[in-house]
Amino acid sequence: MRWLTLATTYLILFIVYFRLLLKPGRTPWQRVTVYTSLGYLIVVAWLVFAPVGLQLPDSFKQLSYFHGVPYNLHPLVHVDLEFLANIALTIPLGVYLYLFKPRLAGWQVVLLALVPGCLIESVQFCSDLLVHTARVADIDDIITNTSGVLGGYLAVWLAEFTPLTGLVKHFSLVPANNN
Repeated sequence: MRWLTLATTYLILFIVYFRLLLKPGRTPWQRVTVYTSLGYLIVVAWLVFAPVGLQLPDSFKQLSYFHGVPYNLHPLVHVDLEFLANIALTIPLGVYLYLFKPRLAGWQVVLLALVPGCLIESVQFCSDLLVHTARVADIDDIITNTSGVLGGYLAVWLAEFTPLTGLVKHFSLVPANNN
């Protein structure tokens, strides 16, 4: 039962990607974008939804508990290597967001950047409540995930104003005339 969240996530991923994987007319560059984004999401799902074995106490964060489920609502109390790793983990998601949807308004980018962190932490909290996956829902993770997505999107957007623009257009899933 503890693996239910991860199995469900993988099922949803493959159902959503089925259309993307089989869409005819993609260039080899675009296929690289589709396949690497699927691989990336599979790895991220494993990292954030696989049940944790041994749970070591985190002495740096003041955790609260709801029916035995730990959570942290105290933002930015302890910034460490894990904090920075969470930002790095979601930078590729921002890159893929740009390659899938290159012309979003600023507010749309911010809103879409908030979604992964909120979704991950909500699912971690609920799955720990229902099947005890030993995960901690953490406000810092929402902040870092959002920062990473914004950073990745911004990096590719800025690359469009450099000689790398041709490379970005090769990997983009949106035809050049629709950008």
